Amino acid sequence: MTAEDREGLAGDVCRLLVGAEEGVAEETMRRARAMTHVGFRELDGWTTGDGPWRPGDVPPLWVTLTVPEAWRAEMSRTTVGMVRRAVRRLDRSYGWQRPEGHLWINVVGIADGSIGMDGRPGTADEVVGRMTAEYRARTDAAGADLPEGVTVDPMCGMRVRLGRGAVTLEHEGRTMGFCAKSCRAAYAREHGLSVPM
Repeated sequence: MTAEDREGLAGDVCRLLVGAEEGVAEETMRRARAMTHVGFRELDGWTTGDGPWRPGDVPPLWVTLTVPEAWRAEMSRTTVGMVRRAVRRLDRSYGWQRPEGHLWINVVGIADGSIGMDGRPGTADEVVGRMTAEYRARTDAAGADLPEGVTVDPMCGMRVRLGRGAVTLEHEGRTMGFCAKSCRAAYAREHGLSVPM
């Protein structure tokens, strides 16, 4: 791939993963964008069972995403799909028909204590805490004007529609909605609550 291809693919991946998603607090997304990194590494001698890759052929891609282990299962399907869409855009721009087995997207979970955020060992909860600190410091977060049946995730500020399939937790007599199980788990641990299975 050319430098322009890599820049375009990196931009697409970042926009898909941490773009301006509707209903998410901008403070949280700004921090999430700063914590998202995309890099490329050329592999010499790339060979499959069918033989070596040759210049001019569709370049095989091996994409590895690292996330806290506590998030891996919940976000893998969505994240793999987002990256696949970005790669398909690149393929379409060249008219490439990517052969089966020439795109691998692996989501790898990093265990608590092995997440080296800013060079210090951390946990998934600490990543959520760092990502959401600015939003959570706002005093007006709970007073947002919301439509009926919508609440704000108290961890990250995302708007959550309550109902079937919503990730919720009962606390202090009210139903709280969360964007993901990882936000709910972090909130529950922070407040000494048990998390429903």
